[in-house]
Amino acid sequence: MSTPVEPLRLLLLAQEPAWSAILRECLAPLGPSVVLISAPSWESVSSLFEDNRNAVLLTVAALQPAPGRCSLPTILLLEHEPALAPDGVSDWLVRDALDTATLRRCLRHVRERGVLENTLQRLAEQDPLTGIANRQGFQTLLAARLAENDGRGLALGHLDLDNFRHANDALGHQAGDRLILQVVSRLKGSLEAGDQLARLGSDEFALLIDTRRAPQRAEWMAERITEALAEPYWVDGESLLIGCSLGVAHARAQAGADPLMWHAHIAMQQAKSTQGCTFHIFNERINRNARSLADLESELRRALRRDELELHYQPRLNLDGGHIVGLEALVRWRHGERGLLPPSEFVPLAEQSGLIVPLGYWVISRALRDMQALRERGLAPLHMAVNLSFRQFQDSQLLPTLSRLIAERGVEAQWLEFELTETAVMRRSELVKQTMDALGRLGVRFSLDDFGTGFSSFVHLNSLPITLLKIDKSFVGGMEQREENRKLVHAMINLAHNLNLEVVAEGVETREQLDLLRGFGCDQVQGFLISKPLPLPELVEYLTFDGHQQSMLEIS
Repeated sequence: MSTPVEPLRLLLLAQEPAWSAILRECLAPLGPSVVLISAPSWESVSSLFEDNRNAVLLTVAALQPAPGRCSLPTILLLEHEPALAPDGVSDWLVRDALDTATLRRCLRHVRERGVLENTLQRLAEQDPLTGIANRQGFQTLLAARLAENDGRGLALGHLDLDNFRHANDALGHQAGDRLILQVVSRLKGSLEAGDQLARLGSDEFALLIDTRRAPQRAEWMAERITEALAEPYWVDGESLLIGCSLGVAHARAQAGADPLMWHAHIAMQQAKSTQGCTFHIFNERINRNARSLADLESELRRALRRDELELHYQPRLNLDGGHIVGLEALVRWRHGERGLLPPSEFVPLAEQSGLIVPLGYWVISRALRDMQALRERGLAPLHMAVNLSFRQFQDSQLLPTLSRLIAERGVEAQWLEFELTETAVMRRSELVKQTMDALGRLGVRFSLDDFGTGFSSFVHLNSLPITLLKIDKSFVGGMEQREENRKLVHAMINLAHNLNLEVVAEGVETREQLDLLRGFGCDQVQGFLISKPLPLPELVEYLTFDGHQQSMLEIS
């Protein structure tokens, strides 16, 4: 038995009876497949038609709903052909030219256009991998949910997979996609009617939790979700454990979306302080600390805009000849209340928030400016080492921005050196190599920072355009007391030289360390024995003062 076809409903808004009469005459040959319904205004029937997918609005200009008030496809009824196409409508009909064929074509066009627009809207708001809402779709969902009951009865969960990027890089992107699909399947299995799920980024998700029945449901759901995600995953025959951090915040009446999203983010950051699959419920009193962290992030954004950051430079000594051959640029934040903050106080925050990219560009720009200033003072050119975050390394604008900055400052690119960590160069190695090769063609050279603390393969390193290895200070600092450290540092230097790489030892603070490194054949040293990091005016004095030359002779 065939299923009856639901008729197309035409909602007519027109004060003149003539429009109703001519439309009914034109619709008569179409039979029961189309039904004409008249109403005095959109507001009087909006509750009946708002979600009706099988309805079209026909309206005169005077009764046309305000923009954003009506989601139905709209046909404007006019007395005369317009000079320009009317705004905010799908099509229009002119009374004198109206007949059954014209009306039929108009309705077909409007419905086909509606299907296309709905498809495009769905694609724009849907994550292609998982089929759930994407970030844009989530914004739409959240706005709609907050509009219900003035925002009451809703909790927002912000979920972050703690070590997904590592798994993605290790297993490959296709395996990473399969892992994400498993995560989404578990999340869907944990949710109930009234709950919604969205994917905000590669490893971030949002959950809209219905708490109208009980406010405590948010916590119950958080427990269920973290338990579900804590179970091992199987990808390509490999067993994986992926940590997750879930922050949950309750919506407040008429408070809006931004505070809710921010509170959920803060709670998620709080959950991150505990390993495994954990959750944290936002609370104004308990989260004062977290809020201060959030405030610090806002302050850092302002500091970048207001130029409150500064660079200090630590000289690097060449042991063969005893002269300064390079500088490492180290960023500092001159905070109005907390004084001069070292990188450890704000760089991790910048990494988490994405501010590391604009911060990195500021450091490069300022370092190039100061290189130009040193050259104008007649000082010998020095290698300028700048720490480069892996996030910035992935930025598509790195190469054009760097090319522009070098040209603006008139600095030779061969004197610029980027320091990368072992972890960075081992992740997505093909991308890393391509970017390094492109920058290398500009003349930039690379050093590997904190060597010995990661998991580098010497074979792998040999395929990358690296000039220097920097031995981490944790090895250098223990050389006097521990024979193992001495042997390890000596082996690192020999291996590096076998790869035709220069070696810089970091954290040199005593004459005994210096003598050991010189005996091992180390090329360069950096640390408080040579100099602490100096602001530019003190650096200029250090490089030009006669006493500096004498102290270098004594060290060497």
